[in-house]
Amino acid sequence: MDNDDIFEEDFDEGMYLEILRDNPPLKRYVSRGDTPDDVDISGPHEDADAAISRVIRFTKSDGTPRFLPVLGSAGMGKTHLFWVTKDREEYMTPGPFLTVYVPSPPSPIRVPLHFYACLVDEAGDNIFKTTARMLLEKFGEKKGVFRQHYDFTDVMNEAAREYPGLAADVVKVILRYELDEKKRPLARRWLLADALSDEELDELDVRTILEEDDIVIIAFKLLAEGSERPLVLFVDEMEGPYNTHGEEGERQFLEVIKRLYNECQNLVLIASCLSEIWARVYDIADAPMKSRMETPVQLRHFTRDDVEEFVKETMIRYWEEQNIDSPTEGIFPMNAEDIDAAFKASNGVPREAIRQVITRLDSILFGTKAEPELPVQDDYVVKLTANVVVGAIIKGLKLAATSKGVEVNLHVASGNVGKQATAIVVVKQGDTEHFIGIDVPNVKDWNRSGGVGAYYSAKRLKDLIASGDCEKAIMAVPEETSGAKFESLSEELGEDLFTLLLDEESATALVKITNMDQLTPNLEKFFSHIVDKLF
Repeated sequence: MDNDDIFEEDFDEGMYLEILRDNPPLKRYVSRGDTPDDVDISGPHEDADAAISRVIRFTKSDGTPRFLPVLGSAGMGKTHLFWVTKDREEYMTPGPFLTVYVPSPPSPIRVPLHFYACLVDEAGDNIFKTTARMLLEKFGEKKGVFRQHYDFTDVMNEAAREYPGLAADVVKVILRYELDEKKRPLARRWLLADALSDEELDELDVRTILEEDDIVIIAFKLLAEGSERPLVLFVDEMEGPYNTHGEEGERQFLEVIKRLYNECQNLVLIASCLSEIWARVYDIADAPMKSRMETPVQLRHFTRDDVEEFVKETMIRYWEEQNIDSPTEGIFPMNAEDIDAAFKASNGVPREAIRQVITRLDSILFGTKAEPELPVQDDYVVKLTANVVVGAIIKGLKLAATSKGVEVNLHVASGNVGKQATAIVVVKQGDTEHFIGIDVPNVKDWNRSGGVGAYYSAKRLKDLIASGDCEKAIMAVPEETSGAKFESLSEELGEDLFTLLLDEESATALVKITNMDQLTPNLEKFFSHIVDKLF
């Protein structure tokens, strides 16, 4: 008699079922970009793995950027593919790289800043250090006999020849970060695109903040150049701007992708897209954009064996966490018939297969009738970039306007970089149209003052009203925002400006609730008041 036979004879099914009831496995069936997945079944994404490995290898070899679309219907594992790629950063054949999750931008406004914020959040201070070392190796010369050091002014003068104009500010702050210990915390805040005051900008001796597209692209380009690893940006649901704002919104988003591709090196862009939407997104792209795309790769469905393997791997991990020997039957407490039923009901869609497995487990463990629907699990990752908050404000205005029979649509002024920093929406009732500017300063911490960024945000809105591009303006700023210039400009705009005061909690709530197509009573009142003032 072998050990398995002995184990089967001693198997206490009741005890195992009691453990499962106390702490059931499989609580989640939706992948999220901020929560790693526990189990991976490689078959459905093998083709994507090979394509990703290939483009990273090529970029690592020649520094040239690559753009790879990954296609799949809802629930096919597009977000899960990010975690698969992330887990292989250190040992995938091309060698080490850095994978950055970029949630779908809800609007085409200030997209470079959205990408940049995701990069620095993931890369951390290390990318500032490697970029500084790159600059020092290119332009620095150590001085001194006993304690060798770099002279900031000498290095900056040399670097400014290759990085003039706006780029000089980025280089200056990176060098301050590395060489000036006293100013390092302030330089770090600038590089993190945090809100700074006029006095703090003077201390760094720079004229700009990381907000407008041009300066953000320059900073992104420099960090990509200075990174020791290829940067792999995983853009989840690239069709987001199309779904929210139609063809014009997606066209503006693709222009940003193209600009990153054209101006950066050491960069791989992986963009997931719904298969059903891809043809329309591809048709929107211009010829140069299409020529830069790799052949799209498709995720495949689960097979019946994939479902069984998923259950086995899940249960192996579960029993290890419980510190107890696994049952001989790897899919216990399920059986082959349960696997067959889950696979058939799912039509091979991974997310649905996992949902079906959870439902059947509940039925086995608690004797409940299998429900056709589990509670909806949110897969939206909230990242409070200006792009995301602007998108939430547009959505909130739309929700309030719809109940009054008023249309709200994004109106993008093509070709003007300054106007791309600010959203302009057209609010229409019958034949009457009004244009509203919407702007949000880039804020790292919504519990602190918006700093000089809030002033620039208000100034952009004032300029748009003065030029006739819009009649009214909406601005969201942190509750703690102050400053004589900002307050003076806000007073000057008077009734033409509607200001939404937020902190970290309320800003997050705004994004979450509008993503669910809902408004709180206070938000309903705020946005309805704006619509009522127009008509």
